[in-house]
Amino acid sequence: MGLGRFGDYCFAAEQATREADAAAKALFDSGAAKVVVWDNHGDGANLRFDRLDRRCEIVLGTGFKWRFPFIDQSFAGVLMIGYHAMEGTPKAVLAHTYSHASYRSIHVNGIEVGEIAMDAAVAGEFGVPAIFLSSDDKGCKEGAGFMPWLETVTTKQGFGYNCAFSKHPVIVEEEIYAAVKRAVARVDTMKPFHFAKPITIDLCFQCPLQALKARIIRKKWNFRKHNTLRGRINNMLEWQC
Repeated sequence: MGLGRFGDYCFAAEQATREADAAAKALFDSGAAKVVVWDNHGDGANLRFDRLDRRCEIVLGTGFKWRFPFIDQSFAGVLMIGYHAMEGTPKAVLAHTYSHASYRSIHVNGIEVGEIAMDAAVAGEFGVPAIFLSSDDKGCKEGAGFMPWLETVTTKQGFGYNCAFSKHPVIVEEEIYAAVKRAVARVDTMKPFHFAKPITIDLCFQCPLQALKARIIRKKWNFRKHNTLRGRINNMLEWQC
Protein backbone atom coordinates (compact mmCIF):
# COMPACT_ATOMS: atom_id res chain seq x y z
CA MET A 1 0.00 0.00 0.00
CA GLY A 2 1.49 3.36 -1.04
CA LEU A 3 2.00 6.26 1.31
CA GLY A 4 0.64 8.77 -1.19
CA ARG A 5 0.84 12.41 -0.20
CA PHE A 6 2.24 11.54 3.25
CA GLY A 7 5.11 9.72 1.58
CA ASP A 8 5.67 12.69 -0.73
CA TYR A 9 5.83 15.02 2.27
CA CYS A 10 8.25 12.80 4.16
CA PHE A 11 10.59 12.62 1.19
CA ALA A 12 10.35 16.38 0.63
CA ALA A 13 11.17 17.06 4.29
CA GLU A 14 14.14 14.68 4.18
CA GLN A 15 15.46 16.15 0.95
CA ALA A 16 15.00 19.73 2.11
CA THR A 17 17.02 18.84 5.20
CA ARG A 18 19.82 17.30 3.14
CA GLU A 19 19.96 20.32 0.84
CA ALA A 20 20.02 22.78 3.74
CA ASP A 21 22.74 20.69 5.35
CA ALA A 22 24.81 20.70 2.15
CA ALA A 23 24.62 24.50 2.08
CA ALA A 24 25.51 24.74 5.78
CA LYS A 25 28.53 22.46 5.40
CA ALA A 26 29.75 24.55 2.46
CA LEU A 27 29.47 27.68 4.60
CA PHE A 28 31.38 26.16 7.50
CA ASP A 29 34.03 24.76 5.15
CA SER A 30 34.38 28.28 3.71
CA GLY A 31 35.11 29.71 7.15
CA ALA A 32 31.68 30.76 8.45
CA ALA A 33 31.62 31.14 12.22
CA LYS A 34 27.83 31.03 12.47
CA VAL A 35 25.11 29.48 10.30
CA VAL A 36 21.43 29.89 11.12
CA VAL A 37 18.91 27.59 9.42
CA TRP A 38 15.38 28.99 9.19
CA ASP A 39 12.50 26.76 8.08
CA ASN A 40 10.07 29.17 6.42
CA HIS A 41 7.67 26.64 4.89
CA GLY A 42 4.20 26.31 6.37
CA ASP A 43 4.34 25.92 10.13
CA GLY A 44 8.12 26.27 10.17
CA ALA A 45 8.73 22.78 11.57
CA ASN A 46 9.31 20.60 8.51
CA LEU A 47 13.04 19.93 8.53
CA ARG A 48 14.66 17.02 10.35
CA PHE A 49 16.62 19.37 12.55
CA ASP A 50 18.66 16.66 14.27
CA ARG A 51 20.12 15.70 10.90
CA LEU A 52 21.62 19.12 10.25
CA ASP A 53 25.26 19.81 10.95
CA ARG A 54 25.43 20.13 14.73
CA ARG A 55 27.13 23.52 14.42
CA CYS A 56 23.93 25.02 12.96
CA GLU A 57 21.61 27.21 14.96
CA ILE A 58 17.92 26.81 14.17
CA VAL A 59 14.90 29.10 13.83
CA LEU A 60 11.55 27.36 13.60
CA GLY A 61 7.86 28.02 14.03
CA THR A 62 5.67 30.96 13.00
CA GLY A 63 4.61 34.36 14.29
CA PHE A 64 7.89 36.23 13.99
CA LYS A 65 7.83 39.99 13.48
CA TRP A 66 9.37 39.80 10.00
CA ARG A 67 10.94 37.42 7.51
CA PHE A 68 14.47 36.18 8.29
CA PRO A 69 13.92 36.47 12.05
CA PHE A 70 16.96 37.43 14.12
CA ILE A 71 18.89 38.68 11.10
CA ASP A 72 21.06 41.75 11.64
CA GLN A 73 23.94 43.62 10.03
CA SER A 74 26.45 41.03 11.22
CA PHE A 75 25.29 38.48 8.64
CA ALA A 76 27.31 38.23 5.43
CA GLY A 77 24.52 36.81 3.27
CA VAL A 78 21.32 34.81 3.03
CA LEU A 79 20.76 31.64 1.05
CA MET A 80 17.37 30.59 -0.32
CA ILE A 81 17.09 26.81 -0.52
CA GLY A 82 14.19 25.21 -2.37
CA TYR A 83 12.30 28.38 -3.20
CA HIS A 84 9.56 28.37 -5.84
CA ALA A 85 8.76 30.61 -8.78
CA MET A 86 6.00 33.16 -8.25
CA GLU A 87 2.32 32.31 -8.53
CA GLY A 88 1.17 31.99 -12.13
CA THR A 89 4.58 31.24 -13.64
CA PRO A 90 3.95 28.96 -16.65
CA LYS A 91 5.26 25.40 -16.21
CA ALA A 92 6.90 26.17 -12.86
CA VAL A 93 6.81 23.44 -10.23
CA LEU A 94 4.48 24.30 -7.31
CA ALA A 95 4.49 27.95 -8.37
CA HIS A 96 3.15 30.16 -5.59
CA THR A 97 3.78 33.41 -3.75
CA TYR A 98 3.77 32.60 -0.04
CA SER A 99 0.39 30.86 -0.27
CA HIS A 100 -1.15 29.34 -3.37
CA ALA A 101 -4.51 29.41 -1.59
CA SER A 102 -4.32 33.14 -0.80
CA TYR A 103 -2.51 35.24 -3.40
CA ARG A 104 -3.13 35.38 -7.13
CA SER A 105 -0.32 37.89 -7.51
CA ILE A 106 1.74 40.50 -5.64
CA HIS A 107 3.04 43.66 -7.27
CA VAL A 108 5.62 45.91 -5.67
CA ASN A 109 5.94 49.41 -7.14
CA GLY A 110 4.02 48.14 -10.17
CA ILE A 111 6.26 45.11 -10.82
CA GLU A 112 5.03 41.56 -10.24
CA VAL A 113 7.20 39.78 -7.69
CA GLY A 114 7.36 36.54 -5.78
CA GLU A 115 8.76 35.52 -2.44
CA ILE A 116 12.30 35.36 -3.85
CA ALA A 117 12.50 39.11 -4.40
CA MET A 118 10.40 40.01 -1.37
CA ASP A 119 12.44 37.93 1.06
CA ALA A 120 15.68 39.26 -0.44
CA ALA A 121 14.37 42.79 0.11
CA VAL A 122 13.74 42.04 3.80
CA ALA A 123 17.37 40.95 4.18
CA GLY A 124 18.38 44.01 2.21
CA GLU A 125 16.93 46.26 4.92
CA PHE A 126 19.80 45.06 7.11
CA GLY A 127 22.38 45.51 4.35
CA VAL A 128 22.57 41.73 3.86
CA PRO A 129 22.68 40.42 0.27
CA ALA A 130 20.98 37.29 -1.02
CA ILE A 131 23.90 35.26 -2.36
CA PHE A 132 22.45 31.87 -3.33
CA LEU A 133 19.21 30.38 -4.67
CA SER A 134 18.16 26.82 -5.47
CA SER A 135 14.93 26.28 -7.37
CA ASP A 136 13.58 24.88 -10.60
CA ASP A 137 14.69 26.51 -13.85
CA LYS A 138 11.86 29.07 -13.71
CA GLY A 139 12.61 30.08 -10.13
CA CYS A 140 16.32 30.48 -10.84
CA LYS A 141 15.54 32.64 -13.87
CA GLU A 142 13.20 34.77 -11.76
CA GLY A 143 15.77 35.27 -9.03
CA ALA A 144 18.56 36.15 -11.45
CA GLY A 145 16.27 38.67 -13.11
CA PHE A 146 16.09 40.65 -9.87
CA MET A 147 19.60 39.85 -8.61
CA PRO A 148 22.03 39.02 -11.44
CA TRP A 149 24.82 38.33 -8.93
CA LEU A 150 23.04 35.32 -7.39
CA GLU A 151 24.77 31.97 -7.47
CA THR A 152 22.08 29.45 -8.41
CA VAL A 153 21.48 25.72 -8.65
CA THR A 154 18.70 24.50 -10.91
CA THR A 155 17.36 21.38 -9.26
CA LYS A 156 14.85 20.49 -11.95
CA GLN A 157 13.18 21.63 -15.18
CA GLY A 158 9.54 22.42 -14.65
CA PHE A 159 6.91 21.16 -17.06
CA GLY A 160 3.86 22.02 -14.96
CA TYR A 161 2.65 22.58 -11.43
CA ASN A 162 3.12 18.91 -10.54
CA CYS A 163 5.59 17.65 -13.15
CA ALA A 164 9.32 18.06 -13.67
CA PHE A 165 12.48 16.56 -15.10
CA SER A 166 14.68 16.39 -12.01
CA LYS A 167 18.31 15.82 -11.16
CA HIS A 168 19.14 12.98 -8.78
CA PRO A 169 18.85 14.22 -5.17
CA VAL A 170 22.48 13.40 -4.36
CA ILE A 171 23.66 15.35 -7.41
CA VAL A 172 21.60 18.32 -6.23
CA GLU A 173 23.25 18.20 -2.82
CA GLU A 174 26.71 18.10 -4.40
CA GLU A 175 25.88 21.01 -6.70
CA ILE A 176 24.52 23.07 -3.81
CA TYR A 177 27.69 22.47 -1.80
CA ALA A 178 29.91 23.56 -4.71
CA ALA A 179 27.76 26.57 -5.64
CA VAL A 180 27.59 27.87 -2.08
CA LYS A 181 31.37 27.74 -1.85
CA ARG A 182 31.54 29.76 -5.09
CA ALA A 183 29.04 32.26 -3.69
CA VAL A 184 31.06 32.80 -0.52
CA ALA A 185 34.24 33.26 -2.54
CA ARG A 186 32.71 36.24 -4.35
CA VAL A 187 30.36 37.57 -1.68
CA ASP A 188 32.08 40.96 -1.84
CA THR A 189 30.70 41.43 -5.37
CA MET A 190 27.08 40.95 -4.27
CA LYS A 191 24.68 43.69 -3.24
CA PRO A 192 21.73 43.96 -0.84
CA PHE A 193 18.47 43.98 -2.79
CA HIS A 194 16.09 46.92 -2.30
CA PHE A 195 12.79 48.24 -3.58
CA ALA A 196 12.49 51.99 -4.14
CA LYS A 197 10.85 53.69 -1.14
CA PRO A 198 8.19 54.31 -0.10
CA ILE A 199 7.06 50.87 -1.19
CA THR A 200 3.66 50.36 -2.80
CA ILE A 201 2.30 46.81 -2.60
CA ASP A 202 -0.75 45.47 -4.43
CA LEU A 203 -2.07 42.18 -3.07
CA CYS A 204 -4.38 40.36 -5.47
CA PHE A 205 -6.23 37.59 -3.64
CA GLN A 206 -7.73 34.45 -5.09
CA CYS A 207 -11.24 35.54 -4.09
CA PRO A 208 -12.93 38.76 -2.89
CA LEU A 209 -13.75 37.32 0.57
CA GLN A 210 -10.03 36.87 1.27
CA ALA A 211 -9.44 40.50 0.32
CA LEU A 212 -12.25 41.61 2.61
CA LYS A 213 -10.81 39.68 5.56
CA ALA A 214 -7.33 41.07 4.85
CA ARG A 215 -8.72 44.62 4.74
CA ILE A 216 -9.96 44.21 8.31
CA ILE A 217 -6.43 43.33 9.46
CA ARG A 218 -4.54 45.74 7.18
CA LYS A 219 -6.33 48.84 8.40
CA LYS A 220 -4.44 51.40 6.32
CA TRP A 221 -4.75 49.43 3.08
CA ASN A 222 -7.41 50.25 0.49
CA PHE A 223 -9.27 48.34 -2.18
CA ARG A 224 -8.04 48.73 -5.74
CA LYS A 225 -10.40 46.13 -7.17
CA HIS A 226 -12.86 43.72 -5.62
CA ASN A 227 -10.03 41.27 -4.82
CA THR A 228 -7.00 43.60 -4.64
CA LEU A 229 -5.67 45.67 -1.75
CA ARG A 230 -3.06 48.41 -2.01
CA GLY A 231 -0.84 49.54 0.81
CA ARG A 232 2.22 51.76 1.22
CA ILE A 233 5.00 50.91 3.65
CA ASN A 234 8.20 52.69 4.55
CA ASN A 235 10.39 49.60 4.42
CA MET A 236 10.16 45.82 4.11
CA LEU A 237 10.29 45.30 7.86
CA GLU A 238 6.66 46.47 7.82
CA TRP A 239 5.72 43.74 5.34
CA GLN A 240 3.57 40.93 6.74
CA CYS A 241 2.86 38.13 4.28
